[in-house]
Parts: sequence; structure tokens; C-alpha cells
Amino acid sequence: MDKLSEILINTYPKNISLDDGTPVTLRPLLKSDEAGLVEYFKNLPPEDRLCLKEDVTNPKVIENWIYDLNYDTILPLVALHNGQIVGDATLHFNPIGWTRHQAELRLTTSTQFRVRGLGTTLLHNLIDIATRLGLEQIHIEIPPRLDKAFYLFEKMGFKEVANLQGFVRDLEGAESDLVLMVKYLQE
Repeated sequence: MDKLSEILINTYPKNISLDDGTPVTLRPLLKSDEAGLVEYFKNLPPEDRLCLKEDVTNPKVIENWIYDLNYDTILPLVALHNGQIVGDATLHFNPIGWTRHQAELRLTTSTQFRVRGLGTTLLHNLIDIATRLGLEQIHIEIPPRLDKAFYLFEKMGFKEVANLQGFVRDLEGAESDLVLMVKYLQE
């Protein structure tokens, strides 16, 4: 058994309580979660979806994620409340190549579960997994207009290392800067 499988088997599913006492279960995404993930992303506000790298309102995108589910390259961790997905966080690995010492992090939470500690909890779990795997750093790419996300990551020890002006276009074609933030895990 590899190290990641051992971590997942010994840690998840994990039942937790948010800051307000709301019970949530954290676990890796399963192939059986396809319909729930489509529903989750469909309910995210349009302004949140505009900032994502893929068009998550397209069921084919989610179908491809489920079909290609491989925890060794992408580890999706979902948060569930009453059986519904309310948060999704992923670590994107490159096990070979020049970025094998790091992972990219992506995070979304349902609007009803924000400012309740869910994003922080998901981040803590992915940081813990990355640290236990021996990764040296994790990074996130965010547009500056997601200022609440920026402050969450800053609070969690991420540092802005680059601001690429006019680097990305959202799903509607609007140009935006891209902020690259890194958390060094071996400090």
C-alpha cells in the first residue's frame, strides 16, 4: 500500500463539527458522487464559477473528472452535510517532473457554509495530507477579485509570490490578473 492510500484509509471518512456546531463529513470523492458534484457546482454562484479553470456547469466536465478519478494525480476531498456535497477541495500532483515536490490546491465551498470554518477545515486537511506525503510546498492561483479567499489563504500561511497582470480570462472572456500564493510546508 502506498503512503497516500494509507493516509486516506486511516483518516477518512472524518466526521467534524463546524464553528457553529454543524456536522460535516470529509472524505475523498467517489465515483458514485458524480450526480452530487454536478448539483453542487450548479448551485455555486455564477461569480464563483467564473473564476474556476473549467466550466463546472457542463456535466461532461464532471463526468470526465469522475471517469479519470486517480488520487495519485488529483486528490479531491469533499465535505458532505446530510449526504449533500457542500465543499470541494483538491490537490493536483505531478508525481514526476520538475514540480513533483509541490501540489496545486483548489477550493470551493457552498455559500451557505462560508464563514463557518468549512474552507479552513478543508485547507487544514489538504495541508496535513501534503505534509505527510513529504511535499515541500502547495500553491493556489486566484484572481484578485476573490479577496475573501485571498485573506483566508493568507491567514493559513500562504504568501503572495507573483501577480500576473492580465494573465487569465474568465468563462465570460473578461481579462483578469492572477495571484500566485505559496505555502512552504517544510519551514
